[in-house]
Amino acid sequence: MIKAYLLVLLAVVLWKGYYAWKRGLKTYRKDRHDHNSLYEYLLGNGATHAEAIRPFMHHALVRAFKPLLGQWRLFLLLFLLGLLVIWLS
Repeated sequence: MIKAYLLVLLAVVLWKGYYAWKRGLKTYRKDRHDHNSLYEYLLGNGATHAEAIRPFMHHALVRAFKPLLGQWRLFLLLFLLGLLVIWLS
């Protein structure tokens, strides 16, 4: 029973993580394409490559993980299901 629960939990985490990664990568690519002048401006004013991509990375991470924070019901359900599995074992 615990193995089945862990398998379901792993599948949900991988599924949500994959879509968050995909959404973040798509946002990063679109921002870099649409706002390449900002990247060039930051590089031209003495920023390193890491400093120049920081605004793009920040926006991509926020866009990727913000929807996951709104899915608290799913995580609560998985937590309660885990407690039930542990209690029945």
